[in-house]
Amino acid sequence: MKRVFSFFLFSFLMSLVALAQDPQGVKNIDLPDMYRQIDEAISQSPHYIADYEEKLRQAKQALETADDEQRLMQLMEISRMYESFCGDSAQVYTERALELARQGGYNEIEGECMARLAYLCTFLGSQTESLTLLGRMSPHALSSEALVTYYRAYMMVYSNLSSNTQLQQMRQEFGELYACYMDSLLATAPEGSEMYCLHREPQLVGEGRLEEALKMNTQRLNMTTDGSHENAIVCYSRYTIYREMGDMDMAKYWLCKSALDDVRNAVLDQMSLIALAELLDAEGDTERASRYISFTWECNRKYSPRMRSWQIAPLLTAIEDSYEAKILHKSRILTIWGGVVSL
Repeated sequence: MKRVFSFFLFSFLMSLVALAQDPQGVKNIDLPDMYRQIDEAISQSPHYIADYEEKLRQAKQALETADDEQRLMQLMEISRMYESFCGDSAQVYTERALELARQGGYNEIEGECMARLAYLCTFLGSQTESLTLLGRMSPHALSSEALVTYYRAYMMVYSNLSSNTQLQQMRQEFGELYACYMDSLLATAPEGSEMYCLHREPQLVGEGRLEEALKMNTQRLNMTTDGSHENAIVCYSRYTIYREMGDMDMAKYWLCKSALDDVRNAVLDQMSLIALAELLDAEGDTERASRYISFTWECNRKYSPRMRSWQIAPLLTAIEDSYEAKILHKSRILTIWGGVVSL
């Protein structure tokens, strides 16, 4: 009996050790230092943005000396560069690439451009335009890469529709269509690729297979460059895994790292910092939450006037109200203590 108890005790302690250590070797988490780095990065944001704009200028300049095929590839590259910086511009350059592909008879690239444009439309909240574009496409004529983007666009459309409808029956139907296209994407994307893992990982989390999800996430981290925007995306996913594990210190570390890398990479589609602001507000750190949500509001407003405002506005109002209430409370306490001292 003692041996059985000792075995279970040992297993329990080892599980605690596993939770306390990150496979990436993260130890001695210093969240105040992470917040300090984020604050410093935000203060330097204009410089990061200026540097990125210079990269975009150089990329556009390369169009002047390119032949048609090179120009087509460069237009798609500029669109990808704009994807996290200015959503509307990403659409514009994809449309330019699509027109050039049609004129030059580049049928395979035309399909890729169409699928990408449909994805960008739904990503920016234009579900009708996305469905119209997707309806004009024949999946059998698409390359495997374009087909993955095609399924991803459909997934996002039905995810958004499911989230926004007030009708229970429609929510269920949209959810089923989302799952159907998710299955199609996972069957098409090469297993182990970033696109496969990006969508398979949340499934594992939803199924409660957290250790598997963490292992997959570690593989993704090892395939990206530390400090890059791609790495920041993986770090955000890692945050969600640790959140489900209940290890909030580790979760906040990876969320902070994702937010920090996004700011340093001039990412204006700020999602990690929004999540961090909401988390800090719930913990009572309303002053920092207010600074972060105000910064993300300005970033996302520049990213796309149509994008995320409906998501951020309620959170911005709630955090600002909470911050003002906290200031008012402090003011009242100081007034009371002032009266006490004067007695």
